Amino acid sequence: MKVLFIEPRGAFSNVFDKFMTIPMLGPLNLATIAVNAGIDASIINENILDRKVNQTELASADILCVSCMTANVTRGKEIAREYKEARAKAGKKSHSIIGGIHASMIPEDVINDFDQVFVGEAENHIIDLLTGKLTNRVVFGSRVENMDMLPIPDFRLLKGWEKMKVWPVMTSRGCPYNCNFCSVTEMFGRGYRVRSIDRVMEELAMHGSRNIFFVDDHFVVNKKRTYELLSRIEQSGYRGKWSAQLRTEVTKDLALVRRMKETGCSTVYIGFESINPESLKEMRKGQTVEDIRRSIDVFRRNGILVHGMFMFGSDSDTSEIFKTTSDFCLNSGLSSVQYLVLTPLPGTEFYRRIESEGRLLHKNWEYYDAMHVVFKPKLMLPNELQQGMIDCFSDFYSYTSGINEALNAFGESVLTLFRKVYSNAYFPSLVPVLVKFLGHRIVKNWVEYNRNYLQYLKKLSFS
Repeated sequence: MKVLFIEPRGAFSNVFDKFMTIPMLGPLNLATIAVNAGIDASIINENILDRKVNQTELASADILCVSCMTANVTRGKEIAREYKEARAKAGKKSHSIIGGIHASMIPEDVINDFDQVFVGEAENHIIDLLTGKLTNRVVFGSRVENMDMLPIPDFRLLKGWEKMKVWPVMTSRGCPYNCNFCSVTEMFGRGYRVRSIDRVMEELAMHGSRNIFFVDDHFVVNKKRTYELLSRIEQSGYRGKWSAQLRTEVTKDLALVRRMKETGCSTVYIGFESINPESLKEMRKGQTVEDIRRSIDVFRRNGILVHGMFMFGSDSDTSEIFKTTSDFCLNSGLSSVQYLVLTPLPGTEFYRRIESEGRLLHKNWEYYDAMHVVFKPKLMLPNELQQGMIDCFSDFYSYTSGINEALNAFGESVLTLFRKVYSNAYFPSLVPVLVKFLGHRIVKNWVEYNRNYLQYLKKLSFS
């Protein structure tokens, strides 16, 4: 039996995609479990290969397993059709299975496109599924309580793994917070499940000095555990760079921020979401604009780059939010930004409310990537929301902004030469300069690629 796991190609989404492509750990975990059980399994990630899976690859698989988020489920369905055609031409039977967050949230959307749909976490059940012991059309999983039973992913099963520049490592699953737009708690729950630090260090040892991205939804939920992990990383002699997703409150502990830097933290990714206080309340974010300002300043002063993520389109947002957010980002010291459209993802509280109010524009899932407006905002037109996001991108990722960043970096470097005599000052990174120059071209390409959708929103706004 040969099993092929596929992560479908996503939409041409945002400037950040071009700088760090990381595979989902779900297919890697499942394929590794399968191989450890003696099953011939491999993985194709269309984003990493930068191409679509071909007919020969599809025809070779006795079982096809596709893992999808909402934005790439349309491509996932297309792969399933291509797979059945390829196997039929080869005179062989086919069996297709879909899992992942989209199928878990609305299995009825994919039931007619696949032979089986897996809902929830699959690690406890993947062998029974692949060996035919689970025969229901819709199979329900169970949460992994002992996180140490998860395998250390074998990246050699991933075709083209040599192209990877950043390697994902998970230390926990679940998030204790309850933001109304997020599907993480629907999929993994609010319970915070962790791998033992010994197990995490075992995996880090296998990566050597590679750059690591901790994929936890919030890296610093338990500060005591984080301190212990950082100490173990330092003791291990790890000399690579690492990055993680976290929240603003981390910067209330300056000692922790310094430990992060000392152990190799280069960049943090923070969902600031909005500088509109009312929007933060709507989202139940549990932070203030002052928290946002403080966190950027603290990380920057400690030599850690900040990638800030902002969402537009809450019920209290007006068209003024774009100018105020753009000015804030240009003047705050952010290294890079990711502007997003608030998107009603299936399974979330936000989705259920927007759907019940009749505010969804459509259910063409490929546009549910947080870059396209797919619902009717309250205080502006859909086209205004879309164009406002594009304008913010254009402001930040511009040649003018890049030149200003370069001049600032030069000035800070000169000051640091003097400061380092007296303190642990850090030389500024040139990465933000490069990102702004390259991002300018990528933003223009995105607008051109999505011209038809932008025209659709304009017509919709004036109809």
